[in-house]
Amino acid sequence: MENNEIKYCICAMIDLLGFSSHLEISSYDLRTSIGKQALNRLDNLENLMNSLKLENENFPDYYPENFSFQRINDAIFITMDLDDILIPSIGKTISEGLSVEDVSKYFTEEQLSETGFRSNYTSRMLDTIQPLLKFVGFISRLHISLNKLEEKSNFPGAKTVVSTGFRRRFVSKVNLSEDYFSANFAMANTYIAERSLHGPNLYLDNGILQLISFNKYGKNILRFSHFHFKEREFNCFEDCDDVFSISSEPCIPNLIEINLFRKTYHYRNLNPSPLTYLQSLSSIIPFLEEKVLPDLSNIYYKHIFHAIKFGVSEKRVKDLKLNPSFIFNQTYDLDVEIGIFHEYISTGKSKTKEEKKEREFENKYADCPAEAKQEIKEFLDQECDIKLTPIRLENFGDFIYSLSEEMFSTLLLIIEGDLDQLDYKKTE
Repeated sequence: MENNEIKYCICAMIDLLGFSSHLEISSYDLRTSIGKQALNRLDNLENLMNSLKLENENFPDYYPENFSFQRINDAIFITMDLDDILIPSIGKTISEGLSVEDVSKYFTEEQLSETGFRSNYTSRMLDTIQPLLKFVGFISRLHISLNKLEEKSNFPGAKTVVSTGFRRRFVSKVNLSEDYFSANFAMANTYIAERSLHGPNLYLDNGILQLISFNKYGKNILRFSHFHFKEREFNCFEDCDDVFSISSEPCIPNLIEINLFRKTYHYRNLNPSPLTYLQSLSSIIPFLEEKVLPDLSNIYYKHIFHAIKFGVSEKRVKDLKLNPSFIFNQTYDLDVEIGIFHEYISTGKSKTKEEKKEREFENKYADCPAEAKQEIKEFLDQECDIKLTPIRLENFGDFIYSLSEEMFSTLLLIIEGDLDQLDYKKTE
């Protein structure tokens, strides 16, 4: 078998939890009310995949050029080949850099010059992992969106597991097209690892984190994603003004070791909210690198931008001390068009957001005559003076960081105080 038939790939499995039990309670009769609930869960999964497909068509620059997905009952598998330069050495499960043979294979003699190799190597590797950043980003947005729908209906949620592995290129003799899921051991790793990983969480093979970390801003995002927030237990020995207001505290789950096909893999339970910004990272790199001047007039996205740029220091990671941040509020999901972040950073406003509002207006008043719609628009655009009691910024506390950009922007009308306090500050 030729080596070019072997590819190194990544595969994500998104699985609805408790679906078999759901069917069992319905006596496996989809006509019952419980059976219909199970079908609604499948519809949610299908609708989100359709939303992903449409977004990919409208914003192709934010998605990898080639990825494939396969629906199997209550789970979806999504896979993508990685660049051959990332293929691990024989007997290894993760990339450990380039051998002498690999260097001569992927770089020309001119690129190998003493003065240029380091920059050429860095540039090539950064380009190589761009599809990976986008892949993990959109998987995270899908994971959050699906779990929101599950929670809304009091369902158990969905678990997402992402693994790497080899696959052999396989062309079906039936339809004469490449089958990306046959002989795909990233898929096999994901399927087997899922049995040892629990809850509606997002789990990533640690080798993926290693690759993403080549990009320093990707590494900053990964550091944020290690943090989860658990509600503190009430302690009557602690004095507090409100006994019913219990704050949360950050924690980092332990690394999980799993043996797959006699190989040892490590998985991390990551917070998907920061990871959603990986999908937009390539679009804001010129601003982060200060090659282009960003427009930071929107304080919400200014905070996110600086969080990605500065990250969280090793000391704060070690001490489990974090400043509150919008990056953890899980609102950058599939309900938010992926291009909005870049638009705000580049111009201070979002054309995509305005177009979405226009579409929503047209859909809402689709049955109205044109004159009536124009009158409604004029009415909604009218300005009127309403006397509102302003709310001091400090009165919101950390709650303000849980708000979406849209909700936050609405509240700006009544917030009184220095908004620059909300910016993310570089920490020691």
